[in-house]
Amino acid sequence: MASTLAFVAALQQQLERHPLDEPSQAALLEAVANAAKTPLPAEEEGLEAWLGEAPDNPILLEFQSLQERFALRRNLLAQTIGAAEVAQLLGARSRQTAHDRIKAGTLLAVRDQGHWRFPLWQFDPDGPDGVIDHLPAVIAALPVSDLAKVQWLQRPQPVFSGATPIDWLRQGHVEEVLTEARQVGRGQD
Repeated sequence: MASTLAFVAALQQQLERHPLDEPSQAALLEAVANAAKTPLPAEEEGLEAWLGEAPDNPILLEFQSLQERFALRRNLLAQTIGAAEVAQLLGARSRQTAHDRIKAGTLLAVRDQGHWRFPLWQFDPDGPDGVIDHLPAVIAALPVSDLAKVQWLQRPQPVFSGATPIDWLRQGHVEEVLTEARQVGRGQD
């Protein structure tokens, strides 16, 4: 059971890193389903041959995984601005405006080294209150952490023909984005 969970987690991680088109995804799911029907060898040697050799140092493996996740975080936060810049961008009198908008759910921000960081892609001079139209509703619909929201909104999704949810939202596909956003974190994102 534990090895099955590890396999599913590894597969999900790989699919997040390398999204597939629908035919490829269907072929992969069919292959996984067929593999699941094949009984696994009861002996530990057979299991190792199927899964691969266990790491010599699980702590090193965990450290490498953490490095990858922190690198992803840095990449996601590379195109962000602070509260003072948000105030300047929106023509507000103080950076408190940005903090108030986080609380109201009308801006998305991630805490980084004690400061709020705001992804630039959410701002739109033509949008209501200076953000992409309907973005606050999408932010509210996403049942995950703020960093996971930033990641999901920027990651191309097969359901949106390979576009990102942000691009799809900009194109006016509000209901489709909201429907998918509500499912994030439930195994269907």
